[in-house]
Amino acid sequence: MIYIGNFSYNDAKDDKDNYCLMPCIVEAANTDEALELFSEHLFEVSKMSDLLDGAQEIYLDSIIELPEVPSSPLIAQWQKIMPAGDGLCSITSALPTVEFDDDIANAYSWNETEHSHDSDDDEYDHEDYGTLDDLNEELLEELAQDEEPFMRF
Repeated sequence: MIYIGNFSYNDAKDDKDNYCLMPCIVEAANTDEALELFSEHLFEVSKMSDLLDGAQEIYLDSIIELPEVPSSPLIAQWQKIMPAGDGLCSITSALPTVEFDDDIANAYSWNETEHSHDSDDDEYDHEDYGTLDDLNEELLEELAQDEEPFMRF
């Protein structure tokens, strides 16, 4: 399988609000192996270059699983960064143009990587928050989560 990990972090060396996005791709036997390879790679990058010097915590926004390289273009992740309260807010959609019943790809968040959308037995509750135009400070606060970082430096 081919895995695309969509990582993000705030650059602590920059005194302005910021949000760094970092997609990473690997071929692996399963999600656990892909996560291990991503972790090893990011650790090596942090040791061998200054690219991640400002990264104290790196978050995995989504992981995309592809059985093969798609023959037509595929939007792996759509993301909007916008001001919210004291800082920035990220609104993210992995595989925004792929239907759940398509066999093209699967997308997982960091907290659901052990689950598969292939199983008919699984039920998923997707809350309807309206359109991006409906977002306001109160709704952004409600959507905010205390995420666990993928890795810390």
